[in-house]
Amino acid sequence: MAITLRNASTSTVSLFVPSIKMNRELTPGRKIPVTQEEYEELTFDSGFMALVRGHYIVIEGLEEEKVVEEVGPVFDQKEIERMLLTNDITGFAKFIPTASVAEKESAVALAIQHKITNNAIVALIKKYCDVDVINAINVAHDAEEK
Repeated sequence: MAITLRNASTSTVSLFVPSIKMNRELTPGRKIPVTQEEYEELTFDSGFMALVRGHYIVIEGLEEEKVVEEVGPVFDQKEIERMLLTNDITGFAKFIPTASVAEKESAVALAIQHKITNNAIVALIKKYCDVDVINAINVAHDAEEK
């Protein structure tokens, strides 16, 4: 089974690992294949492992016994977007307190993009991400008018 790296965040992620001559940019949702040898070399790179721990990058197609570090469930852009658009307050309330930095960034960006004004979701984002979504939507709206 092929090993792939997928950008699960809403940010562009850069992978620069000179030891394996890797210099790639992963736009949100993009997947790239890597060999077993490249994966093993990547696991020794602290920057790469920080991206994995931060839930920016998801490793797919890896046999369970070869997983270097367990990072817990990763919520990608589509899953976060689904919770926001369907007003899944219960799911969002369970997700956001333990969300990684990348997941919180995605939640904020998607809430602003989709103009989410549900009081419960906005309050959870304010509490856990320290961002006033309503104000951010207004600022974005004002910027579009100019």
